[in-house]
Amino acid sequence: MPAQTPPPGAAAPAHDEPIAEIESALHSLARWLKQARLHEFLLRQAGVDIDQAGLAVLYALHAEGTSLRLTDLAERLRIDAPAVTRKAQQLERLALVSRTPDAEDARAARLQLTTEGRQAISQFLLARRQWLATLLAGWPCAERSEFARLIRQFTCDIHRHLGELDACRPGYPAARVPPPAQHPG
Repeated sequence: MPAQTPPPGAAAPAHDEPIAEIESALHSLARWLKQARLHEFLLRQAGVDIDQAGLAVLYALHAEGTSLRLTDLAERLRIDAPAVTRKAQQLERLALVSRTPDAEDARAARLQLTTEGRQAISQFLLARRQWLATLLAGWPCAERSEFARLIRQFTCDIHRHLGELDACRPGYPAARVPPPAQHPG
């Protein structure tokens, strides 16, 4: 059962030690996962050369499983359309994506992975999965399974809460952002 969202302005109890530990761990985790050296390590392991923004585009297209309009891709990535357009142009020059006209709107373009783009994101995801498997190799299977269940639940709760926040923003298309992927990436 998802956690209930506290009313606006409600604060977590200051003495809640598990919450403090989770908050501290999440802060550290966010910093460490953004480290350039980790990104570079995974790229070396994967044998690909692409920046984090490019990987985000490739991953969004991979997760969608089909082509996306540039504006839809921008919404999913939560960045502005001109930034997606610039990144798409760079990825096109690298032959990782291709652009086709949108059949429903001739003014719009759809972006899709090329064979090379699918190979690059697949290699990166495999390298990341191998890295995670190495990190968790010493964990008993039951603990890995429980961790997977809990982090999936936590991710879904965050996604739900962010959707609620977006619903409070006038004109923000909260409903068009897909839920987090249910498969490990």
